[in-house]
Formats: sequence, structure tokens, C-alpha cells
Amino acid sequence: MPPESRPVSEHVARIAALLPPIVKNLRIGPLFDHVRPGLSISQILTLLAVDGAPDQRASMGELADELGVTVPTTTGLVERLVRDGLVERHEHPRDRRVVLIRLTAEGIAVVRRSTAYLAEVVESVLAKVEDAERESIARAVER
Repeated sequence: MPPESRPVSEHVARIAALLPPIVKNLRIGPLFDHVRPGLSISQILTLLAVDGAPDQRASMGELADELGVTVPTTTGLVERLVRDGLVERHEHPRDRRVVLIRLTAEGIAVVRRSTAYLAEVVESVLAKVEDAERESIARAVER
């Protein structure tokens, strides 16, 4: 069964959801090469930020805030993702000055593979850990 269709436990899902902010400060980009070769961790985090935004769309400013970088840095990340066909730009419905970023179908697929991969990593790390300990770990990581 492919990882993206395999059900995961609540603990694994909770911890996997917390990994992107942790990963933001780590250098594990090469580990994601099987998700989509050549993507940097910053690009993956950008895709995850768009996916997690309200209505799965975000402005450059919102993305910059979420990623903890400047708007020009975000613009460069988004440019590369547009060129790779992973995101697309749309006009804001009420403010033409604002550009909204949305995932393409391929961008959604990359996000799903990334989250499945993160869940797989957590699953393997927690494989021999009892449920009560998993709960403690999940609470600790959330804090």
C-alpha cells in the first residue's frame, strides 16, 4: 500500500504535523529527495505553508511571516515553485495589489508525499514505543 493512502495513528499524525516547524531549523533537505528531487527544505516548507493556509491560498506577506523570512526571499522561493509547476499565482478577489499563491495538482501531490514521508519517519522512530509514551512524546513536542 502506498504511504499516502496508509492510515496513520493519531499520535503519528500529531507529531508529523509538528515536524515542519522543527525541520525548518534543520538541514534535512536531502532526505526529501525521493519526494521530489531537487526541492530544498525551504521550498517544501513553502508548499506546506500554502497547504496549511486558510482556503489553501496565501499572500507573499503571509508566507513570509509563516516561514520567518523576508518577502523578497519568499518571492524567490515562489518564483522557483511556479517555474516547477508546483504553485500558481492568482489575483486577490477584493484587492488587485495582492497576489495569492495556490498549490497546483502537482504541488498538492508533493505536499501529500511530504506529509506521508514525515509520518513514515515518525512511525519508524516510534515503532517500539508504547502508546502511553507516544502520548507523552506528542504532548511534549506540542509544548
